[in-house]
Amino acid sequence: MLMKGVCQMDFLTKKYGIDLDDAIIVEGDNSRILDFCNRAERGEKLSVVAFGGSITQGSLATSVEKSYSALFTKWLCERFPKAEIKYQNSGIGGTGSLLGAARLERDVAAFEPDLVMVDFSVNDLANSARGETFEGVIRQLLSLPSKPAVIVLGNVYYSSGESSQVDQSVVCRHYGVPMLSSDTSLYKAVLTGKIKRREFTPDDLHPNNLGHHFLAEMLVNFVEKAIAEGACDKPAEDVSQVPFIFSETYQYINKPSVMLNGFTADETKKTCIQDRFAEGCFASEKGQSVIFTGYGTSITATYRQVVSATDMSPEAVAIVDSDEANAVSLKGWFDETWGENIRTDIIASGLNFGRHTLEIKINDTHENDTKPFYLNEVSFAGKKPEIMLMDPVCTHNVWGGTRIRDDFGYQVDGDDIGECWGVSAHPNGDGTVRNGAFSGMKLSEVYKNHRELFYSKNAEAKKQDGSCPFYEEGTQLEKKEDVFPLLIKIIDAKSDLSIQVHPDDEYAFKNENGALGKKECWYVLDAPEGASLVVGHNAKTRDELKEMVADGKWSELIREIPVHKGDFIQIDPGTVHAIKGGLLILETQQNSDITYRVYDYDRLYHGKLRQLHVKQSLDVITVPAAPLDKCFIDHTKIDAANTPDKVQTIYKCDKYEVMRLCLKNNASLEVTDTFMTASVIGGSAEIDGVKIKKGDFFIIPAGYGTAEFKGEAEIIISSVID
Repeated sequence: MLMKGVCQMDFLTKKYGIDLDDAIIVEGDNSRILDFCNRAERGEKLSVVAFGGSITQGSLATSVEKSYSALFTKWLCERFPKAEIKYQNSGIGGTGSLLGAARLERDVAAFEPDLVMVDFSVNDLANSARGETFEGVIRQLLSLPSKPAVIVLGNVYYSSGESSQVDQSVVCRHYGVPMLSSDTSLYKAVLTGKIKRREFTPDDLHPNNLGHHFLAEMLVNFVEKAIAEGACDKPAEDVSQVPFIFSETYQYINKPSVMLNGFTADETKKTCIQDRFAEGCFASEKGQSVIFTGYGTSITATYRQVVSATDMSPEAVAIVDSDEANAVSLKGWFDETWGENIRTDIIASGLNFGRHTLEIKINDTHENDTKPFYLNEVSFAGKKPEIMLMDPVCTHNVWGGTRIRDDFGYQVDGDDIGECWGVSAHPNGDGTVRNGAFSGMKLSEVYKNHRELFYSKNAEAKKQDGSCPFYEEGTQLEKKEDVFPLLIKIIDAKSDLSIQVHPDDEYAFKNENGALGKKECWYVLDAPEGASLVVGHNAKTRDELKEMVADGKWSELIREIPVHKGDFIQIDPGTVHAIKGGLLILETQQNSDITYRVYDYDRLYHGKLRQLHVKQSLDVITVPAAPLDKCFIDHTKIDAANTPDKVQTIYKCDKYEVMRLCLKNNASLEVTDTFMTASVIGGSAEIDGVKIKKGDFFIIPAGYGTAEFKGEAEIIISSVID
């Protein structure tokens, strides 16, 4: 039970008849502030952070100790004498929530705050996206692991009452965050003649010592009132379940990589957060540039503007994705006289999420330049696209078994389950997205309508028009990028599959209605003792091949090799092959279902012989067969190259790359211009909070950036080759 009124602040507002309750424009949810107070009363170690612009920094107070946040923290220490409270002032003059969203992790989250005061109400007036950026700040704060209490202050221009209070109060009400306003208290007192502006603000904006004391009194009054009234109904802690009202963009800040191309890194180290012009980079000569590469839907740049009356600085331009026609001007000077300005501009917004580049280049210099163009920082913002878990399609086959159900948990009836098409957009087995915004949609539909999830702008720029050199003039092929390129499946061979072969793209296009050919590879998930596969043949010439097929000399024709769990086999078009009974295989292939059966052991399926394709097979079989060392990688070699928690490339060709991740603790994977598919073949883990387990298939969208894995699992990852 909290004690009430143990420590009294000297409320100077009473002298002027100012009602501090008038300052509370959003009461919000007080559960977090009461939790803070309870912990303080128990004597815990707590962290308090003030986050805002120049008023928060303490501008026009005679010392930092006289600033409103320091006075309020001093009161907290006296009110809860057993608590150990650390105070951090993270105010930076001239900054609003646009930069605030970008610097929050560094300047607030790093201090693991238990209580945060926020004030960007005046500086956000110049920010056209203030609703979005302020919402991003609030969501970031409420999402911090320390679950801090958040109190928003709304200061105003006392000459006009202007502020961004309206937009910010909408956000505060939506998220249940308390908001205190100078407009409805101090400015109201000015309008009613209770106090003169010059008594508490020399410039109609920044408070003097008395003004800062007034602001501290607002905070104290709110906390004491919350203690007296007790907790209100506590809402759900998970802010991720609260819908956005403006935009989700600025909740997610993504750090870019940097390449200096004439700019010089500033080696000056900050001594405090308020050191505005340190640890950035600068340039003075036309053509010098710095290039940032990052992920997001919005890009901002923060830079210095010198006072033009006494100094001058070059002009730079900001160029996104090499689009010089829409470059944004960044002037390194301005006409105000109150001191150097730190300015943040939105360079681009509404981009498709993915990898983007920003080049800042000196565009113009002046004879009277006295200082270089100074770039503080660049940030990329925007929510990563969701990882898409897939619900696969299972098939029944004459040679199928039950391991897809028994080992991987897919609830499919029958004892002839041959294949599980885990990632597929093929018409014969179109998978369904299980989660997120596209839940319930077929993969082919998502691929058709949301290509940005699969190929970034950079990847699209690399693509040609989809034509191939063997296409006859006048024919039309569905463009490569219009067909989902891969098909990932598990194959459970209870008995032998047919001896078969696949065509290449050229043959399939000409003879199979413009279909893709089929290049595939196998990763052996399990193999009984003495297991084998058919890979290749022993015919030396095409005539010998035809003769051996016609005479049914199968044992002489086929090349059968022993295999073990963990082996890898590449099956190029034209390769005679067959999976033998008892094997469990993970197959990565082109998105094609064209198979030519050479021989099927004369077995019956539903009372009939299955169709053979001898003519087509003889057309496409490669003679002589490729050497075994070109298509087989032994499991011992794969294991020897493996490093736990590192993504290992097993094989790479012109259609795909296949990788393995043996996850023991934590690992990361960079997903850039093209999507990646993943198949969990053992264990369980999380990828950026999404739980995955053996048997799960998922897609990591293009431009995702760094995917973080945590757990213990074996995962096979595949990507397409540009």
